[in-house]
Amino acid sequence: MSHIMIRHNRQLGTLVYGTYRGMSGVGKALTEWPCNFRGSENLPEDDEWGDPYWYLPHSRRRRADTYKIDTAVERLRELGHEIDVEIDDTTPAVDFAGFMQEKYDRADDRAAYQQYMARREFWTSDSIRAANQRTYDMLNGQPILVGHHSEHRHRRLLDRLWQREGKAWALYDKAKHRIDRAAAAANFRAYKENPGTTQRRILGIETDLRRIGKKLEEHGDRWSDHSLAITRAEIVEKLEEIDYWWRVLDEAGVHVWGPDDFAVGDFVSWSRDRWHEVARVNPKSVSVAGLYDTVGGRVQTMAGLTRRNGRPQPLPYHEVIGHLTAAQAREQFPELFVALDAAPARPRPGKKRGSVKLSHHRAAEGERWEWRVGDVEYHAFWRHPQNWWRGESEPVTEPGFIRVTAYRAGKTPTFVSRGEPVEVEVSEVAIEGDIAWVEEVHNQLRDHVQTHYASRAAA
Repeated sequence: MSHIMIRHNRQLGTLVYGTYRGMSGVGKALTEWPCNFRGSENLPEDDEWGDPYWYLPHSRRRRADTYKIDTAVERLRELGHEIDVEIDDTTPAVDFAGFMQEKYDRADDRAAYQQYMARREFWTSDSIRAANQRTYDMLNGQPILVGHHSEHRHRRLLDRLWQREGKAWALYDKAKHRIDRAAAAANFRAYKENPGTTQRRILGIETDLRRIGKKLEEHGDRWSDHSLAITRAEIVEKLEEIDYWWRVLDEAGVHVWGPDDFAVGDFVSWSRDRWHEVARVNPKSVSVAGLYDTVGGRVQTMAGLTRRNGRPQPLPYHEVIGHLTAAQAREQFPELFVALDAAPARPRPGKKRGSVKLSHHRAAEGERWEWRVGDVEYHAFWRHPQNWWRGESEPVTEPGFIRVTAYRAGKTPTFVSRGEPVEVEVSEVAIEGDIAWVEEVHNQLRDHVQTHYASRAAA
């Protein structure tokens, strides 16, 4: 039997020497789960062992997957082969730029191969369907003559045509899939070097380095020299990767946004023709108005967001594609600021407090409140007027009523969420004046609760 070497290092990954394609039993032993080795004719040659054929995917610039290697060794020894294993996890890999260039070159080769195969399969599919069409034209709609000597031949012909038609459409679908794979491979470099993706990748590597540093501070004194050497190799590789991706951003001329680039009141863009006012500047993001809102148009302001009872949402810096200062925004959108200056939103009041605990919750179509006096639970509901959340500064002149109901608290029958209904003195509380904020409705209900229920609650 053969002498086989399985060697792993961080530069070349896990390679199997001393085998070749078609070697009896070796391919099945290495490719079945959980080993999942693959074969290739384009692996680097070793001076002593020659050309390897089998390799472990995604093993470069990583520590050895000892579970897969041990399983492969056990299977190969069962076949009678002599196996040697060499693992070097402590020497860091170098030349990350060359590593990425190899990936880009392989992606270009994949794109060319998939395009070639797609053209072949399209041509074969078209040829089969054209030949079938010629046969159908020759038949000219001739029906099967049941009982005639040509019946069986006619049926076999139609079966062959049907099978060939299915094969043609299967090839057509396969060719379309190859076109998609070719497009993905052709755009592989563009996807990898996309500015937003690259910045997120850098943030991820920095997070990994901080995690490694924290582990070293907490448990490094208890680690073996071998574990420390592996960790040092990982740190060296990650630092090299960060330098490479920063060079990619610099060469592309990408501006990396940060907290110093923004101020409250500026406008930022993260998608085409949409601008959002900055409410707060954070270390890793900027909180903006109406990040995902469809109400309010393509320019989202804090005045409109506040009127809709919304909150600013964080936008990571790597997703920002445009920036306008407050003065630039006024020059670019004068009609918006003219309208805001002419009809500024009414100042938003605070919620009044009282001796009775009044819980306020926002519902799907209105606002609801709850309070309790003794063993009676009171519920109030105010339905939003039409288009309540769509305006930005116009108060509602007909706000309607607050409807009040009450139920006896205590034990209730199974599957019953409320107890016995209780009659209330005032079941409809009229809202006075025009309303621009929910807090104004809340304060009027607070006055009503204090007037009618505070004395009973104190007793």
